[in-house]
Formats: sequence, structure tokens, C-alpha cells
Amino acid sequence: MSEPIVRRILITNDDGINAPGLAVLERIARNLAEEVWVVAPEHDRSGAGQSISLHSPLRLYAQDDSDRRFALSGTPADCVLFAMAEWFGETPPDLVLSGVNCGANISDSVQYSGTVGAVLTAQHMGVPAMALSQAFLNRDGIDWSPVELLGESVIRSLWAPDEHPQPCWNINFPACNAEAVSEVRWARQSSGSIQRTRLLPGQDGRSLPYWWLSFERSSKHIIAPDMDVTVLRDQAVAVTPLRSQSPLPGGPAAFAIESV
Repeated sequence: MSEPIVRRILITNDDGINAPGLAVLERIARNLAEEVWVVAPEHDRSGAGQSISLHSPLRLYAQDDSDRRFALSGTPADCVLFAMAEWFGETPPDLVLSGVNCGANISDSVQYSGTVGAVLTAQHMGVPAMALSQAFLNRDGIDWSPVELLGESVIRSLWAPDEHPQPCWNINFPACNAEAVSEVRWARQSSGSIQRTRLLPGQDGRSLPYWWLSFERSSKHIIAPDMDVTVLRDQAVAVTPLRSQSPLPGGPAAFAIESV
């Protein structure tokens, strides 16, 4: 690959500081920036969305004797805001990357995603940001090769520092080997994949009731070629603009990157 595109990148995620996807993203970021900072949740904070910690203090834990790698007790959005306030001041990072999430962030899942919530928080602070997620069919055998081999090229292709407002992207990599990826396509966020909510009841050690909240999902009815679900189903990388942006003219067209 060519030279770094930015001076400083901030990385976070919602799967936690020890997540394998975070390690993948760190390796990608070191080819893109002269300086890489990592501030990630201490534990898994999936489903946190853009939530921030208003009712408990934040605690920071340095990792591996590094002065640029930290775990935070809060949410992904907390991680972005904490880093901005603690270290960056008048010189924010050039780019925020979030992920690589274990599992796709598409359709109705996007609004709950802590991975996406981090980049929306960064955009709100005026910093361009991209969320990266790796789809899988079997959690016990996740193939990270699509994002490992194509992630850097996709980020380089999307990087547009002169755009205003600053861009914010949701990037999903399909559940297949990298060699099977067909293309990279613009996609629109679909809806209707959550069919209904579901509660799984239980009792704690004092016989007091509790419930696990989950969803029943189906995306079989989502077939339009420009929808994020369909793009992943076609074993293509889905690139979706977040908030007020719109895909480039031409609808569900593919765009070329060096490694595909």
C-alpha cells in the first residue's frame, strides 16, 4: 500500500478492548496513520448505540504499558468523547474508526449498534468516521479475511478530507472468504428485519424474576439490489452513508478498489 493518508487515527469498538476485531482494525490503521490511538470499552458494550454514561464515573486503564492504548469503563460513545476531551483538545484526530465488529451491522440493527454509535458521535464532533463490521454465518468459525484483506483499500477509497459536512460511513464485509468477495457496492440501510421482540424469563438466587431481551429477525423479504442485506447476500462489501448523506449518483453501483 501507499503512504499513510492521515497523521492521527482514533480507534474504538463495542466488543471490548480484547476483541479480535479490534486487533484487526489496529493492524489496518497502522498502515493508514502515523499515529494510532486506541480507546475501547473495558467490556463488551454491544447494543449501546450512542448512549453515554451520565450516572456513573468513567475509569481509564492503560494497556500493555502503552501511552496510546486504553480501556475505558464506559460506552463506545464515551470512548470517543473521553479521548477528545482528555488528549486531543484543539487538534482532534483526522479520522475515527470503529470495529471491526463481530457480526454485521445492517438493517434494524444499525440504530442499536455501539460500533455505529461511536462514529455518529465522532461525526457530531466534526470528525470523519467509519464503522467496520464483519458478517459471519457461524460464530465459532468467523472468517476475518474480507476485512483483513480489503478493509484498508475501502477506507482509502472513501477517505475525502475536504468534504463538508464530514462523511460518516457504515461498512459491512460479507460472510465469505476474501477470494469470494464480488465487489464493493453503495448500499441503503434496509428496515423490517426485526419481526418482534422476545423475552426469556429466569430467576436469580433469591427467586426474583429477570428477563433477557432479544429479537426475532428475518430478512428474507428484503430483496432490493441496493439494500445492505442484499449486498451482503451477494457476497459484496456494503458501504452505507449515515445520517444526512446520500450514496453517489447511480444508486446501487459498484465502485472499484485496488484489492478487489
